[in-house]
Amino acid sequence: MTLSRPTVTEALEAAGWTGTPARLSHPSGAALSQMSDTGDCDLECPSASTVDFAADTPDAVVLAACLAAAGQLNPEHVAAMEERGSWLSCLKAAGLDNWPGVDVAG
Repeated sequence: MTLSRPTVTEALEAAGWTGTPARLSHPSGAALSQMSDTGDCDLECPSASTVDFAADTPDAVVLAACLAAAGQLNPEHVAAMEERGSWLSCLKAAGLDNWPGVDVAG
């Protein structure tokens, strides 16, 4: 299976989440499972609830939800994600979202 959310995987690993790219977990009990190569994924929260994310959910939203579920959401990181998302939206609006590496940047 080819995972289509490498940015989320890398960011969670950098934040101390462990496991395989298909299922990363945090000591708090939060866990992210990537269900398919299309980008669908599930977030299991420590409260035992589960959040399903469709493939068209932006990576920044999935990442913010994971960090929030684990109690790791830092306001400084939110600002950085918003700035990055804004930049990528501008590229898309200009029709420049087809360059090599755009999937890694987003």
